[in-house]
Amino acid sequence: MGYTILRSPATGREPPHWDAKGLIDSRCGTLAGVTDFQALLDAAAVDPRSPAWNKIWTQSCHQDTCDPASAVLLPWLARTCAAFPAEDREKALVLAGFIAVDADANSRTLHADDIAMLRALTLDTLATGTASDEMFVYLLQAVLGFEGDETWGKELDHLNDGEVDVQCPACDEELLIELESQDSPVEPGLSSPLAARLHSTAVQAGRASVATGLTYLFGRVTCTSCGATFPLADHLAGHAL
Repeated sequence: MGYTILRSPATGREPPHWDAKGLIDSRCGTLAGVTDFQALLDAAAVDPRSPAWNKIWTQSCHQDTCDPASAVLLPWLARTCAAFPAEDREKALVLAGFIAVDADANSRTLHADDIAMLRALTLDTLATGTASDEMFVYLLQAVLGFEGDETWGKELDHLNDGEVDVQCPACDEELLIELESQDSPVEPGLSSPLAARLHSTAVQAGRASVATGLTYLFGRVTCTSCGATFPLADHLAGHAL
């Protein structure tokens, strides 16, 4: 399957491109190294287990952030994911979710149909019940990324880590909170409509462990330094809501 880079009707400029080393160069208007990158796209499009996927991932995202220029891949990802069986599209959908949540407003508007398709494909994949609990969380996170949730489209996977950094709003102490630990200072709960929605999705899918983890992530925590209590999810370190 090929991939053609088109001129953006929204900006009148060509979208950012890839340099010869495969790194995004959002500062130039020339296309370099497209042959090599096209080969990666072609290899990935016909084999969901191709090593090309890892290369595409590392060239799109760095240190938990995707370059906004990577949004140019969303139409290709939508077509490629649609062609794969549900059990083979999981990793590609997770990548697409990360790219979508870090895309700028113009790119999200330009690729709105592709983002909607990717969201629908992710929901279909979740419904098959074939994903592991860990992948179930990543796919839920991707759905939120497609919806434009800049916090939980990137932070929900703390459930898979089993711990989360929070900052106490009373004393500013940063705390590393273990989720579901017997010694956890968290009182389980569901502190927002989003929390209730995610919990309901996990329960309906028979994901008891994920559902329980969500009640901790969206519960109330007691600061071990000053004793203040606060909603954990509202005070992720560096992401106070």
